[in-house]
Amino acid sequence: MIDEEELEQRTYRLLNEAAHIYRGNPPAAALLRSTLDRLADPLRLAVTGPARSGVSTLVSALIGEDLAPVELPGERPASVTYRDGTQPRAWWQDERGTPYEIPMVRTAHGLRMAPDARHARRPDGASRAVIEWPSRVLRRTELIDTHLPLPQALRTADAVLYVTPHLGETDLQALQASRGIRGPSVFPVQTMIVLSRADATGGGRTDALLTAKQAARRRRREPRIGALCQDVLAVSPLIAAAARTLRDDEFRAIATMAALPRAAAEPHLLSTDRFTAADALRPVAAQQRAQLLQRFGLGGIRLAITLARTGCDNAAALGERLQEHSGLKELQASIAELFTARRAALRARSALTTLDHLLRTQQVPPAVHLLAELELLLADAHEFRELRLLAALRSGRVNLPREHAVDARRLLGGSGTSLGERLGMSPEATAEDTWTQAHAAAERWREQAQGPGLPPAQRRAAEVVLRSCDMILAGLDSMAAPVGPGGYA
Repeated sequence: MIDEEELEQRTYRLLNEAAHIYRGNPPAAALLRSTLDRLADPLRLAVTGPARSGVSTLVSALIGEDLAPVELPGERPASVTYRDGTQPRAWWQDERGTPYEIPMVRTAHGLRMAPDARHARRPDGASRAVIEWPSRVLRRTELIDTHLPLPQALRTADAVLYVTPHLGETDLQALQASRGIRGPSVFPVQTMIVLSRADATGGGRTDALLTAKQAARRRRREPRIGALCQDVLAVSPLIAAAARTLRDDEFRAIATMAALPRAAAEPHLLSTDRFTAADALRPVAAQQRAQLLQRFGLGGIRLAITLARTGCDNAAALGERLQEHSGLKELQASIAELFTARRAALRARSALTTLDHLLRTQQVPPAVHLLAELELLLADAHEFRELRLLAALRSGRVNLPREHAVDARRLLGGSGTSLGERLGMSPEATAEDTWTQAHAAAERWREQAQGPGLPPAQRRAAEVVLRSCDMILAGLDSMAAPVGPGGYA
C-alpha cells in the first residue's frame, strides 16, 4: 500500500524507464516526454457533452467570467484550454499543431479570436486554442472546453465533467465504452456527470432546481451509474454563470420587479412573450428584460425575483444564493473533494493510462517488465480506492452510521490529505497526541471491519478505511519523531 507521494514517484520512474527504452521510436518517445511534462502541470479538467448541453456556459460559471464560448469567424474550436496567466492572451494551433499567438476581443457572448494569414483549419477538423486568463480558479486546475467525443476528451485530460441535459442510454454507453477492462482505466475515478437542464425540470416550475437535485441523487445511487462515475449532480449552467457575473444594473432591475405587487407581476412571469411585452413590468424597459431573459432564462428570473423578495438586498447576496440554488456550489465542492484535492493521484492515473496503452500496443522485449511493474503499482495504489469510497459515501451508494461516516470521510482524506487533516489534529498537536490518535483510529476501524453481522458493502468500506489508517501509521513510522509541538499536522 502506497501513499500519494510514492504513487507519483513510482509513476515518474516508470515513465523515465519507458522513455529510455523507447528512445529509438520518435512518436513513442515524444508521447512519453509530453506525459512526463504534464505530471508537473495543474490538473486538467475537461468539460464535454452533447451539442447544446451547456458545456461552454458551465465553463464560464466555473471560471466566474463571461469567457466561453471562444469562436473564430466561421469556426468554433473543438477544444479550448483555459489556464492561469499574468494577462489575457490567446494561442491557436495551426494545421501542423504549432501554436501561435493571435489577438482576441471580449464580447457579451464570450471571446472572439481574430485570425491572421497563418490561421488554417486543421485537416482533422479538431482545431485547438489556449486562453491564458488571470484567475485564482485556474491556478490549480486547467479547464478544457471541448466538443470532442468522450474517449478523446478523456485522453487529453486528467478528469472529466460529462454534461448532458438528460442521462440516457446513449450517454451511459459512451461512459461504459470509456472504461477499460484492465489497467488504470478500471478505476472510474476521473468522471462526474452533470445534468444540465436542472432549471427546466417539470416544465420550469419554481421548484424545478430542487426536483432536479432530488432526481440526480436517485440516479447517482443506481449501481450501473455508480460503476461509471464518481458523482451525478444537477446544475443550471445558465443560472450559475449569471450568478457568478451578476452586475449591479441587473440586480437593480430584478429588485425593481420584485418590489412590484405580486398580483401585477406574476402573470408576466408565465412565459417569455409575456415577460418581454412592451407594457410589462414597468419601469424596467423591455430591452433590459430581454437581456435578462438571455442571461438567466425565465426560470432563473423567477428564482431571482423570489430571492430578492425574501431578503437578498444587494447584488453580492443575490449572486451567492443563486449559485447555491443553481447547483454550482455543490458541483464546486464535489470537484474540490474528488478532483482538485487528489490532483496528484489523478495526474498519475492519467500518465499510467497512457503508458499502459503504449506498452500493450507497441510491445518491445525490453519493456515487458514495465507492464508487470505498472500492474503491481496499481494494486498498491490505495488512493484510487479511497476516491471510490469517498464518492460512494457522498452519493449514498454506501451508507454508514452518521458518526462513522464523518470519521471515515476525514480518514479517507475528504477534508485534506495530510496526516494531520486525516486525523483531525491541529497544527500544534504533539507527536505523542498524533500517534495516540492514529492508533486509536486504526483500532476503531479494525473493530468495525471485523464486526459480526456487518453488511458486505459496509464491511468493504470499513476495510478501505482501515487501510487508510494503516497508511497513516506507516507515514508516521517513516518520519523522524519530532520533539515538542508541530507533530505531523
